[in-house]
Amino acid sequence: MASPAPNLSRERILHALRTLIEYDHRVQMVHRSTDFRWLYQPNIADLGLLAAEMTHKQANDCFNKATPIYIFSARRSFYTSLLLKLLHNFLYTKWYRPYRNEVEYRRFLAKTFLPQLLPSDLQPGPLVDFATKVHDTICKRVQVAQDAVKRLDPDNLEEPLDSNLPVKWWDCEGLDKPGIIQSQKGFILQPLFQAVIISIRLEAFNKDTELSELPVLLIRTGVEEGLSAPVSFDPIAHKIKGFIHSSGGKTAAQMTLETAVEFVISLENREIAAFGYQPSSAVSTQELHDAGSIGDLDIMYEARRLGWGDEALVGPSSQWVADPEESITWESECPWVDRHYFPCSSYMLARAIEFDNRYPEGPRGMPWRGGKHF
Repeated sequence: MASPAPNLSRERILHALRTLIEYDHRVQMVHRSTDFRWLYQPNIADLGLLAAEMTHKQANDCFNKATPIYIFSARRSFYTSLLLKLLHNFLYTKWYRPYRNEVEYRRFLAKTFLPQLLPSDLQPGPLVDFATKVHDTICKRVQVAQDAVKRLDPDNLEEPLDSNLPVKWWDCEGLDKPGIIQSQKGFILQPLFQAVIISIRLEAFNKDTELSELPVLLIRTGVEEGLSAPVSFDPIAHKIKGFIHSSGGKTAAQMTLETAVEFVISLENREIAAFGYQPSSAVSTQELHDAGSIGDLDIMYEARRLGWGDEALVGPSSQWVADPEESITWESECPWVDRHYFPCSSYMLARAIEFDNRYPEGPRGMPWRGGKHF
């Protein structure tokens, strides 16, 4: 990745640093949203096992997101990989505002989950109940795991460990153990993330699908503590194609992906208007060498390398670039990310069609647990 020359003005240094942070954020989001090695694929056959197997990285990645997106399917195919990549690009395009998004502590619009395979004949009502139960299990485990990490004494990590700690809690983001504990102040399980779920059936996606028109279910979980107001479908009533009322008393609305995403964005903006960003980036980035990027990027090292000196960097980085419209013409790494991580979609589509023709019934099993895999 190209680096700006040293001895830059303060304005250009801050711009260069924000560009690095956006690049780092984008790469992390791509990995966690599209790469099977990083993507959270919960074992939903045994919810107790799901909780026991959750790692610290998986728990942290549920924080600071506006909504979960669950992709349920009865089979795996190349369409899975294609949908993941197209979905991430769709979400990022809807969410991204150059130099202005709050990106600290991996804040993003959505967290994508790819659960274990489901029966092909599972009806919408039972699916709504099941998705709500899975998400409730994940949210509770995430909060319990974080509370256990927060209770650790950074000066005495040899004491007996809390049984509620997530798996591999120390193996996280390149930080030392005290740094992991300190960083938890920047990770919050957002109330909106617990209140709504976007559910996608992979079988609804094919070569002719316009992604914005992909049919989805937007589920109200009934968990609304911490919200400024209840979640109501009234503002988008004219765009709803139907309702699902489950036996468990949950309500889901049938709509397009675009309608669901734009509605979640409007709800997130409502919550920000009421409470501000939670956590406050200006507070949560203090005394952290990475300014809340929580990755391999040491932002203070990069700042000094560019001639910044010893002055502390005060977040959030969304305020570092005074004129986004002018600065957007300067060097940016985001196009490189798109070229590197998102190869020609026509090639991926051709592979998906070839796979479906070769395996019309589709391979069954869980690829991450030794099942047959493409």
